[in-house]
Amino acid sequence: MINVLIVDSTRILRESLLHLIEKDSELRVVGSAENGLQAVESCGTLAPDVVLMDVAMPECDGIEATRIIKRKFSTIKVVILTHQTDKEYVASALKSGADGYLFKDIKGSELVLAVKCVAGNMRVYHHDVLEGLDIYIENRNPINQTRREIELIRYIAQGKSNKEIAGILNLSEGRIKNIITGILKKNDLQDRTQLAVYAITKRYI
Repeated sequence: MINVLIVDSTRILRESLLHLIEKDSELRVVGSAENGLQAVESCGTLAPDVVLMDVAMPECDGIEATRIIKRKFSTIKVVILTHQTDKEYVASALKSGADGYLFKDIKGSELVLAVKCVAGNMRVYHHDVLEGLDIYIENRNPINQTRREIELIRYIAQGKSNKEIAGILNLSEGRIKNIITGILKKNDLQDRTQLAVYAITKRYI
Protein backbone atom coordinates (compact mmCIF):
# COMPACT_ATOMS: atom_id res chain seq x y z
CA MET A 1 0.00 0.00 0.00
CA ILE A 2 1.29 3.45 -0.95
CA ASN A 3 0.36 6.15 1.58
CA VAL A 4 -0.31 9.59 0.12
CA LEU A 5 -0.50 13.03 1.73
CA ILE A 6 -2.43 15.71 -0.20
CA VAL A 7 -1.29 19.31 0.25
CA ASP A 8 -3.35 22.07 -1.38
CA SER A 9 -4.81 25.37 -0.21
CA THR A 10 -8.16 24.64 -1.91
CA ARG A 11 -10.46 22.34 0.04
CA ILE A 12 -12.51 21.14 -2.91
CA LEU A 13 -9.36 20.12 -4.77
CA ARG A 14 -8.07 18.23 -1.73
CA GLU A 15 -11.35 16.33 -1.55
CA SER A 16 -11.37 15.65 -5.30
CA LEU A 17 -7.84 14.27 -5.18
CA LEU A 18 -8.76 12.09 -2.20
CA HIS A 19 -11.66 10.45 -4.07
CA LEU A 20 -9.56 10.06 -7.21
CA ILE A 21 -6.58 8.46 -5.48
CA GLU A 22 -8.55 6.10 -3.28
CA LYS A 23 -10.28 4.58 -6.31
CA ASP A 24 -7.03 2.66 -6.76
CA SER A 25 -6.67 -0.25 -4.34
CA GLU A 26 -2.89 0.24 -4.11
CA LEU A 27 -3.13 3.83 -2.88
CA ARG A 28 -4.39 5.27 0.40
CA VAL A 29 -4.72 8.90 1.46
CA VAL A 30 -3.43 9.18 5.04
CA GLY A 31 -4.15 12.89 5.43
CA SER A 32 -4.28 16.34 3.90
CA ALA A 33 -2.89 19.80 4.61
CA GLU A 34 -3.73 23.29 3.41
CA ASN A 35 -0.29 24.89 3.68
CA GLY A 36 3.39 24.04 3.79
CA LEU A 37 3.75 24.18 7.56
CA GLN A 38 0.94 21.67 8.02
CA ALA A 39 2.54 19.50 5.34
CA VAL A 40 5.86 19.32 7.20
CA GLU A 41 4.08 18.53 10.46
CA SER A 42 1.94 15.85 8.81
CA CYS A 43 5.01 14.18 7.32
CA GLY A 44 6.35 13.79 10.83
CA THR A 45 3.16 12.30 12.25
CA LEU A 46 1.69 10.38 9.29
CA ALA A 47 4.88 9.24 7.51
CA PRO A 48 3.42 9.23 3.96
CA ASP A 49 5.28 7.57 1.10
CA VAL A 50 4.34 10.29 -1.39
CA VAL A 51 3.27 13.91 -0.96
CA LEU A 52 1.27 15.71 -3.65
CA MET A 53 2.33 19.31 -3.12
CA ASP A 54 0.72 22.52 -4.35
CA VAL A 55 3.02 25.52 -4.86
CA ALA A 56 1.09 28.71 -4.04
CA MET A 57 -0.02 28.40 -0.42
CA PRO A 58 -0.12 30.69 2.64
CA GLU A 59 2.38 30.60 5.54
CA CYS A 60 4.85 28.33 3.74
CA ASP A 61 4.73 27.69 0.00
CA GLY A 62 5.16 24.31 -1.62
CA ILE A 63 8.74 24.88 -2.74
CA GLU A 64 9.98 25.72 0.75
CA ALA A 65 7.90 22.92 2.28
CA THR A 66 9.43 20.47 -0.17
CA ARG A 67 12.93 21.64 0.74
CA ILE A 68 12.22 21.10 4.44
CA ILE A 69 10.57 17.72 3.93
CA LYS A 70 13.40 16.38 1.78
CA ARG A 71 15.90 17.52 4.40
CA LYS A 72 14.05 16.10 7.41
CA PHE A 73 12.44 13.02 5.84
CA SER A 74 14.72 11.84 3.05
CA THR A 75 12.66 8.75 2.20
CA ILE A 76 9.44 10.69 1.54
CA LYS A 77 8.79 11.44 -2.13
CA VAL A 78 7.35 14.83 -3.09
CA VAL A 79 5.54 15.57 -6.35
CA ILE A 80 4.72 19.18 -7.16
CA LEU A 81 1.15 19.40 -8.50
CA THR A 82 0.44 22.91 -9.72
CA HIS A 83 -0.84 25.28 -12.39
CA GLN A 84 2.52 27.06 -12.39
CA THR A 85 4.29 26.70 -15.75
CA ASP A 86 6.86 29.44 -15.18
CA LYS A 87 10.41 28.19 -15.70
CA GLU A 88 11.59 29.74 -12.44
CA TYR A 89 9.07 27.66 -10.50
CA VAL A 90 10.24 24.52 -12.27
CA ALA A 91 13.89 25.31 -11.50
CA SER A 92 13.11 26.10 -7.86
CA ALA A 93 11.14 22.87 -7.48
CA LEU A 94 13.98 20.79 -8.87
CA LYS A 95 16.51 22.53 -6.63
CA SER A 96 14.28 21.90 -3.62
CA GLY A 97 14.59 18.16 -4.22
CA ALA A 98 11.13 17.48 -5.67
CA ASP A 99 10.76 14.02 -7.19
CA GLY A 100 8.30 15.20 -9.81
CA TYR A 101 6.55 18.21 -11.33
CA LEU A 102 3.06 17.80 -12.77
CA PHE A 103 0.28 20.14 -13.84
CA LYS A 104 -3.21 20.04 -12.35
CA ASP A 105 -4.82 19.36 -15.72
CA ILE A 106 -3.24 15.89 -15.70
CA LYS A 107 -5.61 12.96 -16.28
CA GLY A 108 -6.62 11.02 -13.19
CA SER A 109 -5.16 7.77 -14.51
CA GLU A 110 -1.86 9.51 -15.26
CA LEU A 111 -1.69 10.99 -11.77
CA VAL A 112 -2.25 7.59 -10.17
CA LEU A 113 0.48 6.11 -12.35
CA ALA A 114 2.81 8.99 -11.47
CA VAL A 115 2.32 8.38 -7.75
CA LYS A 116 3.17 4.71 -8.19
CA CYS A 117 6.25 5.53 -10.26
CA VAL A 118 7.56 8.01 -7.72
CA ALA A 119 6.95 5.53 -4.89
CA GLY A 120 9.08 3.12 -6.92
CA ASN A 121 12.01 5.58 -6.88
CA MET A 122 11.41 7.07 -10.31
CA ARG A 123 11.09 10.75 -11.13
CA VAL A 124 8.09 12.09 -13.04
CA TYR A 125 7.81 15.31 -15.02
CA HIS A 126 5.08 16.66 -17.28
CA HIS A 127 6.40 16.68 -20.84
CA ASP A 128 6.03 20.47 -21.03
CA VAL A 129 8.33 20.83 -18.01
CA LEU A 130 11.26 19.43 -19.96
CA GLU A 131 11.11 22.41 -22.30
CA GLY A 132 11.88 24.68 -19.36
CA LEU A 133 14.93 22.86 -18.08
CA ASP A 134 17.39 24.97 -20.07
CA ILE A 135 17.30 27.53 -17.23
CA TYR A 136 18.28 24.81 -14.77
CA ILE A 137 20.80 23.00 -16.92
CA GLU A 138 22.16 25.05 -19.78
CA ASN A 139 22.22 23.57 -23.24
CA ARG A 140 25.64 22.03 -23.80
CA ASN A 141 27.51 20.41 -26.62
CA PRO A 142 27.07 16.63 -26.56
CA ILE A 143 29.57 14.92 -24.24
CA ASN A 144 30.47 11.31 -24.75
CA GLN A 145 29.63 9.13 -21.76
CA THR A 146 31.04 5.66 -21.29
CA ARG A 147 28.62 2.75 -21.08
CA ARG A 148 29.36 2.42 -17.36
CA GLU A 149 28.71 6.14 -16.80
CA ILE A 150 25.36 6.01 -18.60
CA GLU A 151 24.36 2.95 -16.56
CA LEU A 152 25.25 4.73 -13.33
CA ILE A 153 23.43 7.91 -14.39
CA ARG A 154 20.28 5.85 -14.99
CA TYR A 155 20.45 4.37 -11.49
CA ILE A 156 20.85 7.84 -9.99
CA ALA A 157 17.84 9.09 -11.96
CA GLN A 158 15.87 6.18 -10.46
CA GLY A 159 16.74 7.49 -6.99
CA LYS A 160 19.13 4.72 -5.97
CA SER A 161 21.76 5.42 -3.31
CA ASN A 162 25.51 4.92 -3.75
CA LYS A 163 25.26 1.80 -1.60
CA GLU A 164 22.49 0.33 -3.76
CA ILE A 165 24.37 1.12 -6.97
CA ALA A 166 27.57 -0.37 -5.56
CA GLY A 167 25.71 -3.60 -4.81
CA ILE A 168 24.22 -3.78 -8.30
CA LEU A 169 27.53 -3.08 -10.08
CA ASN A 170 29.69 -5.06 -7.64
CA LEU A 171 31.86 -2.04 -6.90
CA SER A 172 32.80 -0.30 -3.65
CA GLU A 173 30.84 2.74 -2.49
CA GLY A 174 34.07 4.73 -2.72
CA ARG A 175 34.46 3.77 -6.37
CA ILE A 176 30.86 4.73 -7.13
CA LYS A 177 31.36 8.09 -5.41
CA ASN A 178 34.49 8.75 -7.49
CA ILE A 179 32.70 7.89 -10.74
CA ILE A 180 29.79 10.19 -9.86
CA THR A 181 32.20 13.01 -9.01
CA GLY A 182 33.84 12.55 -12.40
CA ILE A 183 30.51 12.57 -14.23
CA LEU A 184 29.41 15.76 -12.46
CA LYS A 185 32.68 17.48 -13.30
CA LYS A 186 32.65 16.31 -16.92
CA ASN A 187 29.14 17.63 -17.49
CA ASP A 188 29.51 20.77 -15.36
CA LEU A 189 26.74 19.69 -12.98
CA GLN A 190 26.45 20.45 -9.28
CA ASP A 191 24.59 17.53 -7.69
CA ARG A 192 22.61 14.33 -8.13
CA THR A 193 19.36 16.22 -8.79
CA GLN A 194 20.89 18.05 -11.74
CA LEU A 195 22.32 14.74 -12.93
CA ALA A 196 18.87 13.12 -12.80
CA VAL A 197 17.41 15.96 -14.87
CA TYR A 198 20.34 15.65 -17.25
CA ALA A 199 19.50 11.95 -17.69
CA ILE A 200 15.97 12.88 -18.74
CA THR A 201 17.05 15.57 -21.18
CA LYS A 202 19.55 13.17 -22.78
CA ARG A 203 16.93 10.40 -22.91
CA TYR A 204 19.04 8.03 -20.83
CA ILE A 205 15.83 6.89 -19.10
